[in-house]
Amino acid sequence: MDHTVAVTLGCVVGAWDDLRVDPRARLHPDLHPGKPLSSAELLVLGRLAALVVVDVEVALTHRHAGPAALLIVLAVLANVGGIGWVAGRARGTALQSTALALMGSGGGLLAALQHGSPALAFPAFAVVQAVADTSALEALTTGALALVAVEAGVVWAKLDATAALGYPAILLGSALLGFNRRQYVMRTRAAEALVAQTRQTEALSRRAAALDERTRIAREIHDVLAHALGGLTVQLEAAELLLTERRDVDGALKRIRSSRRTAREGLEEARRAVAALRSDTPPLPETLTGLIDSHREQGSTGELVIHGEPRELSPEVSLTLMRTVQEALTNARRHAPGSPVHVHLSYESARTTVTVTNDATAPGPGAAVVASTGGYGLTGMRERLELAGGRLAAGPGPDGWTVSAEIPS
Repeated sequence: MDHTVAVTLGCVVGAWDDLRVDPRARLHPDLHPGKPLSSAELLVLGRLAALVVVDVEVALTHRHAGPAALLIVLAVLANVGGIGWVAGRARGTALQSTALALMGSGGGLLAALQHGSPALAFPAFAVVQAVADTSALEALTTGALALVAVEAGVVWAKLDATAALGYPAILLGSALLGFNRRQYVMRTRAAEALVAQTRQTEALSRRAAALDERTRIAREIHDVLAHALGGLTVQLEAAELLLTERRDVDGALKRIRSSRRTAREGLEEARRAVAALRSDTPPLPETLTGLIDSHREQGSTGELVIHGEPRELSPEVSLTLMRTVQEALTNARRHAPGSPVHVHLSYESARTTVTVTNDATAPGPGAAVVASTGGYGLTGMRERLELAGGRLAAGPGPDGWTVSAEIPS
């Protein structure tokens, strides 16, 4: 019965450290060694009070072997170790390891000389804390000192084989308890590290998504402005020349009206871009029909032919194909004005293709510049298609200058 009480006290003392859990934190407080705990002072007082209770029980125990002076010295050493452990709570300090070793050795000999007394709580607690909190070498040293001390006390007190085997068994159980707590702390540390890593990864993912969205918006606004402002510049320059050099008011008014249509189209393109970014873009045939109508209004001819059964495409795919056709029509007006343009939209089983053919056998003199300057030219179209997983082909063909865009969908 006395052995059971002693082991229970040792386990309770070993569990004191787990009472340091901050109720506001879901993880073990040992993961926050610098974090102040509101209950820290109360827990220290609780440990000291429990130490006093064990001392009182030890003092009231009349069964002992050896001189009383030696028992007093051993009790003082065990208490010094206990107080030193409380004062040296910082993990990994030399004071903590020394205090646990002193508590294990002094308390172990005292427990054997006072066979059946609560003094067994000293070595049991020292082994639990050493295994749980210190390095393997320090834990092995503390356990060995406690074992040697209790066995020396067994020999001194001439105890039977039950005591000689019982004390090591109790220390082994204490070591297992400490190892279990060590594993718990390690798992909790790993869990907190994983949580921190997950939060960091989520933050990086959100940042990458935000940057990607900003790039998308910037590209769309750039394309809209380049198309609309470029057209306005050409029309206004032509109107200025008609007024200053030819005094052609009617021609200048015609150019100004065309500039107004270009500005209106730029606003419509901006709305389409915003609609696409909001994933509610209109169907591709509808947008291409609008482009052909605008192309005709500017004095050119063109037609749209659809092959296959139309199907719903993702906003990114629809916008990419629409921009490709828009750029091809712009180049046709710029470098082969008046030449008929044919747009073929093909829905195939695994891909969607648009082909824009200009009846002129070769592009105008500025085509090489458009193809090489990037931005809103052929290079810009190719980059946009590659981002969407497609490809672009442009060059002279049997029916004239051809631009073909293909996207898996």
